[in-house]
Amino acid sequence: MWMQFFGGGDWIGNIIWFFLFFVFILLYPRMMIYQMVTKIEKNIVELEKMVDVGRDKISKKITRKPDRKVKEKINNFMEFFIGAPVTLDPYGIVGKIHKVLKHAEKREIGFVKQIAPNLSDDEVMDISAAIQHNSGIHQIVKILRHYLEIIKKYKILQLGMIIQMQLPLIRKIADALEKSVDAFVDNAPIGDGIAPLVIASMIPAKAKVHEMKEEEFAYYKTKIEGRTVILSKASGPGTTIGYPGKFVEKIAKKYKINRIITVDAAGALEGEKDGVIMEGVGVGKRGGELISYHGYQIEELALKKNIPVDSIGIKEVSENAIYPMKEEIYKALPGTVEKIKEMVSWGPRKETILVLGFGNTSGIGNNSRTMKETEAKIKKNIKKMKKEEEERKKKENRFWNRFLSPF
Repeated sequence: MWMQFFGGGDWIGNIIWFFLFFVFILLYPRMMIYQMVTKIEKNIVELEKMVDVGRDKISKKITRKPDRKVKEKINNFMEFFIGAPVTLDPYGIVGKIHKVLKHAEKREIGFVKQIAPNLSDDEVMDISAAIQHNSGIHQIVKILRHYLEIIKKYKILQLGMIIQMQLPLIRKIADALEKSVDAFVDNAPIGDGIAPLVIASMIPAKAKVHEMKEEEFAYYKTKIEGRTVILSKASGPGTTIGYPGKFVEKIAKKYKINRIITVDAAGALEGEKDGVIMEGVGVGKRGGELISYHGYQIEELALKKNIPVDSIGIKEVSENAIYPMKEEIYKALPGTVEKIKEMVSWGPRKETILVLGFGNTSGIGNNSRTMKETEAKIKKNIKKMKKEEEERKKKENRFWNRFLSPF
């Protein structure tokens, strides 16, 4: 009877099989956790290397031979944080956000000037932005390490699976931040700078551009299609998005604005093409709560003064907004200029139109005088990114050829 149950003469094999089966059930979760922990640790090491490389690039921009003290100061400042205002009572929250961000910017610029007193104002803005984005990678490392320690300490398989599944997206964000650090250190235009680039290209090289220092914005009054148009963008070529909300409030006191046209990089969904130009109404929104308050200020003014707001968006996949400007986005430049002229021509000839170019103005001057230099940087980065993409594809092909060769 027992011999029949264990399959005749092969009962020893069945016992071994049952034994291994139960051992596997007991050990499998631990094996999974070990595999996940190893993968997460590998990614953390790679991200930490990104932070170190970014810090070294920033240090070398500050001084050719950076000492340990400079690197330590940058490391310490990467722990800098901005506390969002309390929103229990939302009344006056926009003013509070503006105050906090303005003070944060002052602290960041003050730190850069302290460690690099010989840099120009534009270079200080570039280094400040580079430190911010390098801090972003640093924060990702800290969060990943926090969850890694929890997984190791409490053997939580489910948490490990969640982190592992999100690693490709996390790496995508970190890679984009790494590229943006390179762009800011080199004062090169990024994808988010397409709208300021459009505005700069429309302002003549010898034009007298007015600047509002407090709002970090520049504007130029001209005639387009027989209408009075005020072309505006964040002051460049230093890295900033300015304070467009405050700028609009101030410019509306100086001129009677009849219509506002906002131009901005617009988020594209995965699978959509970069550089597609679209039009709509309302203010182009920017980022999260601490950034989109600019749009709120413009909307408030438009509501009080009954000013219609039209909008132009240039589609970009999210990570491309902080990548050095890609070819597809750059090629949208002439089409966006034509779209602005078309929108301007819609209204009566007597109206004054404010065209507002949202976006980061890294490497982009305030008129077309510096366009050759700007375009040269863009084309250089496009060539570099194409080469990197070709190398990546070759690497992938070599892997799959090795993997599939036995078949």
